Amino acid sequence: MSTLLAIGECMVELVPTGISECQQSFAGDTYNALVYAKRFENTLNCELFTAVGSDVLSSNMLKCWQLEGISTKNVITTPDHNVGIYAISTDLLGERSFDYWRNQSAAKHMMELYAKASFDLGLKKSDWVFFSGISLGILDDDSKQCLFTLLNDLKKQGCTIAFDPNYRARMWESKAHAIEWLERAYAISNVVLPGLDDHRVLFGHSTTAEIVQYCTQFDIDEIVIKAGSAGMQVYCKDDLKASCLFTPAEKQVDSTAAGDSFAGTYLAARMCAQNPQNALEMADSVASQVVQHQGAILPLDVYHSLNISAGK
Repeated sequence: MSTLLAIGECMVELVPTGISECQQSFAGDTYNALVYAKRFENTLNCELFTAVGSDVLSSNMLKCWQLEGISTKNVITTPDHNVGIYAISTDLLGERSFDYWRNQSAAKHMMELYAKASFDLGLKKSDWVFFSGISLGILDDDSKQCLFTLLNDLKKQGCTIAFDPNYRARMWESKAHAIEWLERAYAISNVVLPGLDDHRVLFGHSTTAEIVQYCTQFDIDEIVIKAGSAGMQVYCKDDLKASCLFTPAEKQVDSTAAGDSFAGTYLAARMCAQNPQNALEMADSVASQVVQHQGAILPLDVYHSLNISAGK
């Protein structure tokens, strides 16, 4: 059984259902990707490396993961911090904005807690490892360095490292600070999933060709570019291997986790020996459905109705 390890933060997700009422669930970019990877291929061993609190919400969160088939064996629990919270707001076009309460979340301290851990979390038994710009953004710089030390060790053991920049300006001291660490992430990764919007803001890139050219300075095997209305492309080095046209969803209710579902499906498909073209098309199909529903995680019956799996 192949293992996909994701690194990052899962939070309490609040979606307003009225002026004084909210629907509660649990979500976070790398966790969301894991859920969609597990749904794509149930035989994958999907694990999340993070830290949570000892509070009731943290306990309920872990129970939710287990129901989704996500392993909790690599979760560090601390009594000193609680789980983070965010609330989603969406406009009439389904574009979302967030309010966060995460400054004291346990996940921000996961690397220092990991350094103090007196037990083996089993991280080094992973086949693929997925992290994001948000995984980095929640950490202070010393913890970022500890994470890269861990990733380097995993890569030396033969793990495939996958990275999604997922740039959020508010998580960084400055654009230069973000670029410094994101470039280090690119340099250590085998597979990257950049978005054209992120690259436009960070590097001034306006085409996929510019992203591919930029990535030639790093030893990246596979570049999966999400270019909005320009579609999606997969390059191995600078060789175009797959492409998919942009097809607008029938309706866009909430764009939350569109990129996460895309990443999780794509990575799972590639782990299951699907070629880049098939992986790209299946990932796009899942993401197109995700934006038509509220919240990060599709209802299970809706997902199953897509009839998308490793065997297709």
